[in-house]
Amino acid sequence: MTILKGTAENFFTLIKEGITLAYFSNPENEECQTTRINLEALEKNIGKAIKVIEINGKKEKNVVKRFPVDVLPTLILFKNGKIVKSKIGGQPKSQLTQFVSPFI
Repeated sequence: MTILKGTAENFFTLIKEGITLAYFSNPENEECQTTRINLEALEKNIGKAIKVIEINGKKEKNVVKRFPVDVLPTLILFKNGKIVKSKIGGQPKSQLTQFVSPFI
């Protein structure tokens, strides 16, 4: 599985069913780039249990404004379209693993 690209057109459909980790980022930001690398490494361990979606916070403002995203990067974990929990700021792989482990 790969990290899916979230847009205003597909985001709400992607989070509607199952467990989804939405990663709101700014690809130009170093902290966001590092978190994405850590998510890619984590994704190998979570398999199909959790969908991972990256949303460009600078381009997809219609999606961002619907959620508590004040800082990029922000991670929001959804279960069947509802927010379960969130985390703000860059995250090392160990923190990401802890964040999603109850849902794997």
